[in-house]
Amino acid sequence: MLAGTVVSALTVLGFQIIAGRSLGAEGFAPIGVIWTVSFVLYTVLMIPVEQFITRRLVIAAGARGALASDRSIPLSILAAAWVIGVGFVAVTLDVFFEGRVVFVAIAAALFASRGLLAVGRGSLAGRRRYTAYGLSLMAEGIGLLALAVVVALSTPSAVAYATAMAVTPIAIVAFRPWTSTGLLANRDFKDDRAVPFLGYLILGTAASQLIIAGAPIVVRLIGGTASAVSIVFVTFTLFRGPVTSAYNLVARVLPDFTDLSVRGEQSSLDHWRHRIAIGGFALAAFAGGLSYLAGPAIVGALYGDEFAPTSTVAALAGAGIGAGLGALFVGQIYIASGRTGRLAVGWLLGLLVAAIAVVVTGTDPITRVAIGLAVGEGVALAILGFAPKRSTA
Repeated sequence: MLAGTVVSALTVLGFQIIAGRSLGAEGFAPIGVIWTVSFVLYTVLMIPVEQFITRRLVIAAGARGALASDRSIPLSILAAAWVIGVGFVAVTLDVFFEGRVVFVAIAAALFASRGLLAVGRGSLAGRRRYTAYGLSLMAEGIGLLALAVVVALSTPSAVAYATAMAVTPIAIVAFRPWTSTGLLANRDFKDDRAVPFLGYLILGTAASQLIIAGAPIVVRLIGGTASAVSIVFVTFTLFRGPVTSAYNLVARVLPDFTDLSVRGEQSSLDHWRHRIAIGGFALAAFAGGLSYLAGPAIVGALYGDEFAPTSTVAALAGAGIGAGLGALFVGQIYIASGRTGRLAVGWLLGLLVAAIAVVVTGTDPITRVAIGLAVGEGVALAILGFAPKRSTA
């Protein structure tokens, strides 16, 4: 799984570099926006479905029929993600997509394939088929990079690159993720109260992703130019690479945390929660300093000087991503324990502080969203990592 995560991260970076260099800052803007919308919807609505499926299958030992009683709930959430994604593209064609209706069709295919991907990955992780999970990451990433090369060597366009994004998630089907054990799920199996569990989880992930992934859209809404959108997108996307990759790695730790929760070992989970939070703040400090020194040069070398942020923006983004990585892993403990209500509270408070920071700071739009990212992620990590124990939410 680790190898698959590394290959996935590198191929995604390669795709963005190829697309950015061949299209330029202005031409790349539609890709930046549709990638952002896809990432936000995947993490906010689809990853909670993936994690729900993973947790349920771990508890049921991968047996057939473990999801039968709640199948309509995750499917409804995936359908909602599809409607929101396609609807957003349709109503913002003139703002973000040069008025080209073809992006609506691309969005329809993209959000359908991403939904399929979430169900497939949840099924693989829940049955502890970690090798297949890692190979699926490789297959999607290599396919995306290969299509990017083909597009760059033929007729580069935002439409062509977006189409490549829409078709590659289908690779998950090749790994037969729905293969289960021959056992039937226990008829006395107690469900996880799927609606509140997923409802709180979606609320928490929505707040977290508005902080970390909504920046390109926010910067435009507060007066940034199309070039500013591209600068924020490539900078934050490059820096959040570890967090994006970690969404694959949490599929490995969530089953283990779930086992601890089922066995009632809450003290062990709290111990892990505190240790991960301390590590998250240490990582934030290190990443912020390193990003200040090297961030602008790295972005400029990869994408071109027109994409490079200031050192201050790079430092804030690095610190925010470091804290966000810690908060992501702390959050898995809340998910494993079924305490998604407390997870939602932590992220909502982080979002509130981030929004206040964006509003009250008087700098340029790019710096304002970078400040919001850093303080929002830090507040969320502190709340989730060090909140006192209480009963489950």
